[in-house]
Amino acid sequence: MDRVDQNYEEELIIVNRKCEYYVSKKFICSVVPYFKKLFSGDELESRENKVTLDFDESAFDALLNWLHSGLFVMQMDYVINFYAAAKRLRISKRLFKPCFEYFHKNFTIKYLPLVLTQVKKSSKLINLEVIDIFICRHFLKIANTDTFLDYPVETLEHILKLDLMIYSEYQVFESIRKWVNKNTDSRKEFLSKLLRLVRWSFMDPVGLSKIKENEFIKALKKFDSGFNRTQQNFFVSIQELDHYSKIRINIFDKDLFCLPIGDFTLDDTMPLELFHGEHISDILFDSGKLGIRIDWNQKTFIGLNIDNGETYYTKMHQSIVNFQDDRREYSCYLDDQATELPDDTPANEYLLLEYNDGFVCIGETLDDKRFFGIFPVTDPNWFIDYPDHYTLHATILNNTVYLLTANFLFFQWNMETRSYNEIELVKGVDKLAHNKLILTSLPTEDDKVILVDKSTGKFHVYCIHEKKWFEKYQIFNVNPDSKDSYFDFDKLVAFTSTFLPIKNIKPLFRRNFL
Repeated sequence: MDRVDQNYEEELIIVNRKCEYYVSKKFICSVVPYFKKLFSGDELESRENKVTLDFDESAFDALLNWLHSGLFVMQMDYVINFYAAAKRLRISKRLFKPCFEYFHKNFTIKYLPLVLTQVKKSSKLINLEVIDIFICRHFLKIANTDTFLDYPVETLEHILKLDLMIYSEYQVFESIRKWVNKNTDSRKEFLSKLLRLVRWSFMDPVGLSKIKENEFIKALKKFDSGFNRTQQNFFVSIQELDHYSKIRINIFDKDLFCLPIGDFTLDDTMPLELFHGEHISDILFDSGKLGIRIDWNQKTFIGLNIDNGETYYTKMHQSIVNFQDDRREYSCYLDDQATELPDDTPANEYLLLEYNDGFVCIGETLDDKRFFGIFPVTDPNWFIDYPDHYTLHATILNNTVYLLTANFLFFQWNMETRSYNEIELVKGVDKLAHNKLILTSLPTEDDKVILVDKSTGKFHVYCIHEKKWFEKYQIFNVNPDSKDSYFDFDKLVAFTSTFLPIKNIKPLFRRNFL
C-alpha cells in the first residue's frame, strides 16, 4: 500500500464502539475512499476532525494495522466482519482473495456459532444462504459431534428451523435430546421451544413409537412446519454425452418414477469449495470413488477431486469428521468370526461410504486379502491417503453393508449385530465386466439393492425381504428425434442415491400424483 508522510499536524479521531483512534487525517483520506469522500466538500462535517463508526472492534483494528503497515493478523473470529468493514470503507478489492482463501481453508464446525453471528444474507465474502445449505446437507454428521453439544441455544434454534436433509424427524428429536442432556440443569428451560422445531406430522411410525410415552411430546404434535424434510433422498442417473463435455441427468424416486432434468455442460471454472449455494449439489457415485458437482440453475457440472491432494474427503474430515466422537467406533474382519482388526493393518484398497451421521470404511487388506470394515471411520489417514484404484462395489441400506468383490462374491454385513451372510448372485452376473457394474440402494426406508449393468442398462434388483433377485428394469437410450432406434448403454456413467435440494431443481416436466 502506498504511503504518505505521516508527520502531520492535523489528527482525525475515529471512535469505533469502545475504542478511540488518532490517525493522520491526510493519510487516512489518501488511502480510504470512504474518508476521502466524507471529508471532501464544503459541508460542516468535512471540516470536523472526529468520526464515529460501528464496526467489529477486532476487525477494524486489523484494518487500521493493514492500512498503516501492509500487515494484518486474521482470525476466524472476525474474518467475515473484517471483509464487511473493508467493503463498507471501499478498500476491499485487494482483500477478497486472502480473506476468501483463509475462510475456506480454516473453517470447521466449531466456528459455526461465530460465523452465524457475523454472516448476513447480503454478506459478500460468504452469505447466509451458503452457510445454511452447508448445514442442511451435513446436519446428521454435524449433530453427531461433541462440538454440536456445545453450541449455544441460538445456534441450535437457527439450525433446527432449516429444511435439513434427514431420513427421519426422530433424528432431529434425538439431536435436541442429546443437547439438553449435555447440561440438563441449565438447558431444560429451552426444551419446550426446541421441540416445537420438530416437524411432528412427518415423524415416521418407528420414530413415534420410541417417544410415544412422553406426554409432553404428544401435546406438541400439532406444532408443524410445512415442508417434509425427510423426503429429499433420490436416485440419480448420469449419462455421458459428447465425450464427457456434456451429461444428461434424470432423477428417480423410491419407486423409480423418473423426472428428466436435462443436459449439463462441463465448466472447468466452477469453484470446488465445500460451501456452495442452494442451486448446487455434490453427488458421489460408484461407491464413493467418483464425484460430480452440479449447478442446477446454470446447467453446468465439474468433477469433484476425490483422490489427489486437497480432496472432497479431506475437506469433509477437516470441517466435520475430525470433531466426531470415536468412542463408539469398532473395526473388524467381515466374516463369520468378526475378528477385531489389528492396529495399522495395511489396506490393498478401500471405500469411504457416507452413512447416516458419518462415514464407513470398507476395504481389503494388503497381505491376506481379507475384507474389513471400520464403523464409523474418523481417523484422518483414511481420508487423506484415499487410494486411486478400486475393484470393490458397496452400498449401505438401513444398518447393512452390501459388498460385491472382484471375484463376484456378494455378501451383506449387519453393522449392529455384526453378522455376515453370503448372497447368491443372479445367474450370469459373474460373466459380466466387473468395472461395468454399479451397486446402489437408498440409504433407508427401502427393501431393494440394485445391481446395474452399464453395458446393457439392465437392473438386477435384490429384494431383501423376499431374498430374491428380479430383473425388473432396464434403461434405454433412444433419441426421440431420430428415425434410428440405435442405443448405446456405455453412456450410462452413474446410478446412485443422494440428498438433493429438490425444491430448487426444475425438471423438464412436472408430475402431481392425484
